Amino acid sequence: MRYLILSAFILVTACGRLSDEERKKLRDGMAENKIVKVTDEEIVTTALDKGRAIYALLEKKKFQTKAVDSIAANESVRIHWTRPGDKNAEAIEQQLIDAYITSIITGNLQDNIQKLYLQNNPANYDSIVYSKPVVTPMPDGVENLEGVWNIYISKKSVVIAISKQK
Repeated sequence: MRYLILSAFILVTACGRLSDEERKKLRDGMAENKIVKVTDEEIVTTALDKGRAIYALLEKKKFQTKAVDSIAANESVRIHWTRPGDKNAEAIEQQLIDAYITSIITGNLQDNIQKLYLQNNPANYDSIVYSKPVVTPMPDGVENLEGVWNIYISKKSVVIAISKQK
């Protein structure tokens, strides 16, 4: 019994001696683990906004390789440039390129957001890909798809961002 009381006393006094940095880390960790109810619409909207903001940073840095890597690391995302016909394109990237090529014909070319489903289950996804096509006008007035910037954003980071806003 004495050891239990002594252990509790040591634990209580030790917890009171946290530095400011340790307290901040503790609060941040608690905030990340806080249960927050968010709708699918909020997740998609926030991911779209984040994708657009990251793309704006890429434009500002003129898409330089070092800047792309730095932005990806700072924002905790994966950024990939894909050209039509690339052999290293992932399945979703190839599907997006095909869709953009079709959209050029209809004239409805815009940025896009797609959920990446786990095990082909539409109710369960762990990340979202924001895509932005890059086109150049041809002399005959038709646009040519140069490629697509794909920004992979984890669902978890989007939910954490939403929870910080609430």
